[in-house]
Amino acid sequence: MTDGRYYPDDIPVPEDLERHYVEPPLAELFENMDEGLFNLRFLKLKKTDEAKVRETAKLVDALKAEMIEKSLIKARGVYRFFPVNGSGEEMFFYGKDGAQLASFAFPRQKGGEGLCLADFAAPVKGGRRDYAALFAVTCGEGVLEFSRREREAGNYVRSYLVEALALTLAEAFADVVHYRIRKGWGIAEEPVRPLLRSKYRGKRYSFGYPVCPDLENQKPLFDLLQPGPDAGIKLTEGCMMDPEASVSAIVFHNPKAAYFKIND
Repeated sequence: MTDGRYYPDDIPVPEDLERHYVEPPLAELFENMDEGLFNLRFLKLKKTDEAKVRETAKLVDALKAEMIEKSLIKARGVYRFFPVNGSGEEMFFYGKDGAQLASFAFPRQKGGEGLCLADFAAPVKGGRRDYAALFAVTCGEGVLEFSRREREAGNYVRSYLVEALALTLAEAFADVVHYRIRKGWGIAEEPVRPLLRSKYRGKRYSFGYPVCPDLENQKPLFDLLQPGPDAGIKLTEGCMMDPEASVSAIVFHNPKAAYFKIND
């Protein structure tokens, strides 16, 4: 257990506690896409491979333009602020009336400083109500259909690229929504492009990663956000998101929030 040194010193109050549905234009997401990471992760291209980078860029740019012009895929998402408090290894989420809506259980770091995500929220015993945000976004609508058509037409490279672009755009979408959340908290920085390079306050964490590996936490997140009817995001039996090109996260405003490994 930590000694409380990671609790927030100040608690910004969000602009509202309403559920926000967002459908940003693809052009905005492409502006915030990490080109270098896309080239390295999906195309295995390094910046030193200048000729290959230029050749591939022409193909990718043409596909981007087509995706925007024809709206080949849809970007849809939801986010919402909630009153919260931490207690031990749990975080409690409340409604506008103060009633508890859900709880999330997070593991505590076995070594290191013994950190847990719940340490980054104001504790129940302190008497201060804190706030956190949840979001779920997707760029997966239309991807499989487009990819299948291209594959059946023998355009295997285009088929692969559109799937890779959708996955990368979903990450850019997460950055865009995270920035909107910071604005809603009144703690937004002067943005740079892509947004992931901004130096901002707080952190976001996605379930299934080392800090919060339990995918079961997707269930209360989906119960609170209900991203199915309008954003079109569903959970599989294994708590994976469908469509695949989707991102969900819990967002903290606390500048003391940190990334860490549970087993350190």
